[in-house]
Amino acid sequence: MRLPRFLLSAALGFGLCVHAKHTAAATAEEVVAIVDANLTKVQDQTYDAEIKLYANGKVTKSMTFTAKLKGLQMKLIRFTAPGDVRGMTVLNTADGSMYVYLPSYQRVRRMAAHVRNQGFMGTDLSAEDMGTAALSVGWNSKILSEDAESWVLDVTPKRGNETSYARLRVTVNKKQRGMSKVEYLNTEGKVIKTQERTEWKMFGPLSMPTLFTVKDHTTGSITEMRFFKCTVNQGIPDDAFTKRAILRAD
Repeated sequence: MRLPRFLLSAALGFGLCVHAKHTAAATAEEVVAIVDANLTKVQDQTYDAEIKLYANGKVTKSMTFTAKLKGLQMKLIRFTAPGDVRGMTVLNTADGSMYVYLPSYQRVRRMAAHVRNQGFMGTDLSAEDMGTAALSVGWNSKILSEDAESWVLDVTPKRGNETSYARLRVTVNKKQRGMSKVEYLNTEGKVIKTQERTEWKMFGPLSMPTLFTVKDHTTGSITEMRFFKCTVNQGIPDDAFTKRAILRAD
């Protein structure tokens, strides 16, 4: 069976970060530790989200989904609209594996690495893009620059990281203690895609970017993903992020 072109995770582990005071960091390892510590400061998270694809200033595609997250890697995404994707579910497990459930086939299949790098249903988002939340998982980092508001990191894949990018350039916001911008570079050092994370809001103790804007510099298209109704620390069990759980209706 040929899977449809997608997908998200995430983000799926979508870089959710807890508000904290400004903290200086002398090394890239310390910056990465700050980002990862904030990702796990709450035990779990749930939220609703909407994705919109823009071409020539007009919305050409729209989708909605609900998400559950726990730790640095466990994520479960269930699409709710439109009808042709409703019920489609994507799971990231604790060991980094990714699975997809397609209602029309009533089966769970493991997602191959080359599929993770593809855009979802024509959008500029991919599972790989949105899964870049924990910088310590699969990446090496070094500091390129620092100012009063942010650190800029040069991020390269570790051995075994099946990525389609040669490197990332990541801006970490000191106030929010999370990634505010990710630039994706090819082997020639050219930025081919940019993701910006803005409109940070508080949900209980959690400060998170509620708007993700991704621009594909090769096509000029723009995809926006907006989060709503974020709730934290609900006591979601680990078994909510298993292949068996992916078949259960919410």
